[in-house]
Amino acid sequence: MKSLLSTLAIAVLLAAPLANAQRDMDTQQHMEQMQQRMEQMHQQMERIQQTQDEKERQRLMQEHWRTMREQMTDMRGMGGNMMGRMHGRRGGNGDMPMHGMDPEQREAMMQNRMDMMHMMMEHMMEHHEMMGGPGSRRR
Repeated sequence: MKSLLSTLAIAVLLAAPLANAQRDMDTQQHMEQMQQRMEQMHQQMERIQQTQDEKERQRLMQEHWRTMREQMTDMRGMGGNMMGRMHGRRGGNGDMPMHGMDPEQREAMMQNRMDMMHMMMEHMMEHHEMMGGPGSRRR
């Protein structure tokens, strides 16, 4: 019985680095997807600003809103996980542990998230201006 428990403990210890490597890869893929979506939003916003057709502008704005919602959903999960991971806990869905990262990596991820949030706020303000909302330049 002792040898079975010892073998099991060794197997678990050997599997942990593999699991962490897989989670790191998943985190990297997730960040790349978010970066691609950010580029897509920039392109959508450029098309919105360039079009003269009001119906086409509305269609493009709806498409941009959908993309922003997808990004916000991903960022919400990323943020909960990040905060929990930074404190050694599992937050959100717990699939991207960060406790194995060095401080520079954590800081880079947090900065990336803040940059994305800032860009999305700018896009929301541009939507507001295009719709002629209070405080906008367009009326």
